[in-house]
Amino acid sequence: MTGNQIRMYKLNHILIVDDDQINNLFSQIILEDASVSRLVSMCQSVSEALEFLQALEGSQETAFPDLILLDISMPSLDGFDFLDRYYSLGYNKRHKTFISMFTSSEEQEHLSRANKYDVVVGFVKKPLSLPALFNILEMQGI
Repeated sequence: MTGNQIRMYKLNHILIVDDDQINNLFSQIILEDASVSRLVSMCQSVSEALEFLQALEGSQETAFPDLILLDISMPSLDGFDFLDRYYSLGYNKRHKTFISMFTSSEEQEHLSRANKYDVVVGFVKKPLSLPALFNILEMQGI
């Protein structure tokens, strides 16, 4: 891609799940500046995110997320708890959502745990950057 070619990605909906309000705001700004999605939503806990997704399944107005940016480390329930529940609720079978996990480290344990979830397409170091975002999208052919 050359400097004068702007590539526009258009997802319908991106959901950020992270308990860190500053990271959420920063990620939202990056996503909105990049014009990659019509809608960006935020949830600050696993419980809130699961309730949000449940409400979306019954909604005609708001699309189920195409991409979920999921923090690994959250109090109470973490990103892997979210993935376990996401799978047990069957969202992975009913929706073509892919998930990228926020991390502040490169722990090998996280990488191997994430491999058992086919919806996880990789990891993003905090804070989100435009190159990392475009890398996620290109990996998915979007």
